[in-house]
Amino acid sequence: MSLFGPGLNPEDYNSDSPEKCEDLARRIAHKIVERDLTVPAIMFLESIKPVSFLGSQMLVFANPIVSLLVQSGDYYRFVRMIEDRENVEKLTVAIEEENALVSELRRKEKQERRKNRKSFFRRLFRRGEDQPDA
Repeated sequence: MSLFGPGLNPEDYNSDSPEKCEDLARRIAHKIVERDLTVPAIMFLESIKPVSFLGSQMLVFANPIVSLLVQSGDYYRFVRMIEDRENVEKLTVAIEEENALVSELRRKEKQERRKNRKSFFRRLFRRGEDQPDA
């Protein structure tokens, strides 16, 4: 029996590579932007950055309750990730980049819809001009 909970073993810290942390940050950022929580998430992360280690320890403390809701190893990777302030900054940057990508896609879709709407009305009014007078 281990003294540490699942995912909190000291060997797990060595198995976390920067690529895994970046992948987790990108997935978290995608979910945050998907739910339109970009601004609150960035404000929250910036406000907890000085005490990120304490926040990670609170998540370890809350592990028995959270494990009832979350059945994933990503939770423990997230706990280990936010212990370091640099990773909190990386998560903030990932959220900003994802938001920029989604905003650009939305802008292009809006331009495309506007273009289609204009062509619809042009075709509609051309039909009226082509008909002979009665």
